[in-house]
Amino acid sequence: MTGHQHGRRLLFHLVQLGVIALGSYMLANLWNAANATKDHAIALPLDAHVPLLPWTTVIYLGFFLLYIVPAVMAFGHDERMAELDRIVPMMVGWTVLHSLFFVLVPAEVPRSQTPTDAWLLEVIRSSDHPWNAWPSLHVVHVILLAGLVDRWSSAEERTMRRPVVGLVVVLVILSTFTTEQHYVWDAISGIGTGTLGWWLITKRMAMLQPKTAATAD
Repeated sequence: MTGHQHGRRLLFHLVQLGVIALGSYMLANLWNAANATKDHAIALPLDAHVPLLPWTTVIYLGFFLLYIVPAVMAFGHDERMAELDRIVPMMVGWTVLHSLFFVLVPAEVPRSQTPTDAWLLEVIRSSDHPWNAWPSLHVVHVILLAGLVDRWSSAEERTMRRPVVGLVVVLVILSTFTTEQHYVWDAISGIGTGTLGWWLITKRMAMLQPKTAATAD
């Protein structure tokens, strides 16, 4: 497969994630903002001690750059591209299922007053009212992306990447609290469903491997 073909397939996958996955999240959020009558947010005692740190907005938004990492790692590798062909639709489907849950169990996270100099934080608040609180899709997706990067890094015997990947996951999770986008429970539940999603993805990839090997032979 040529580099041009890889590029087109990667672009298609990004469109899937951007249009279907992100679109389902936004539609659920808009629906909840207009129609939700009950708030199912779950606040834990720890939430009272989490500070608002506007500068962590950079981490919260920078998370979206992580989608580029597996795309770069897959480019030029037919086997990884074949895995992505099955992984991305599963990620999209997992996101849509979460969005349906958000509609059925809407949860709103309260926000304190935005500091006057925190313009980037205000960008989030004006564009993404937090009705889709738990499980946190930020956490779900960072686990899926980290799992994929770690899988391919291990195949390349580049295990030194593992601490970096782990640090990124921790920082993204913490940013969901310190931007007041989520409660602690939202991350805990996101870790649970994200881990389940990665388990399902690895099962799917295990089914793919014999077919890939047979094709290579």
